[in-house]
Amino acid sequence: MNNEKKERVICQSAGTYVNALTRVKEYAIVVNDEVKQQIKIVGDNGRSRWFCKSLFLPAGSHVTTMVSWQYDDEIKDKSEKSLEHIEVTITFSDGEMRWCSLCTKNGLFDYIERNMEGCVFLIENKIIVQNFSDEVVDVALRSLDQQNQLVRSTKPL
Repeated sequence: MNNEKKERVICQSAGTYVNALTRVKEYAIVVNDEVKQQIKIVGDNGRSRWFCKSLFLPAGSHVTTMVSWQYDDEIKDKSEKSLEHIEVTITFSDGEMRWCSLCTKNGLFDYIERNMEGCVFLIENKIIVQNFSDEVVDVALRSLDQQNQLVRSTKPL
């Protein structure tokens, strides 16, 4: 149904639509299908398409996002082969500070081999990155933030 005054929503998660949606950005609803729980909007790519309503909140809603991050540890090996596990602190737009641990794929495999006992292994607040370069870590954290996964991937300080 197309209204004269278009209802607006704010994106709370870009999900798999990173080329079409930006978290925290406001969009005008073109069509609202209550039965299918979908809305049609014009995305960042200029294309009109249907999206699941769960990706959005009413306009004016507060969505917390990452503002900045910093390494808490000195990194000796920034390469993909690094076995280090580095902690980072992340500051969010609401002032909350949270932390998580980063490692590379090689670091994860090494950690599992050294610590696996029994039939289960749980790693909370661990993010696997390609390497420890500032650029890769920044892209990884911002990507998780765009998908609304960063808060649940971290722990409060």
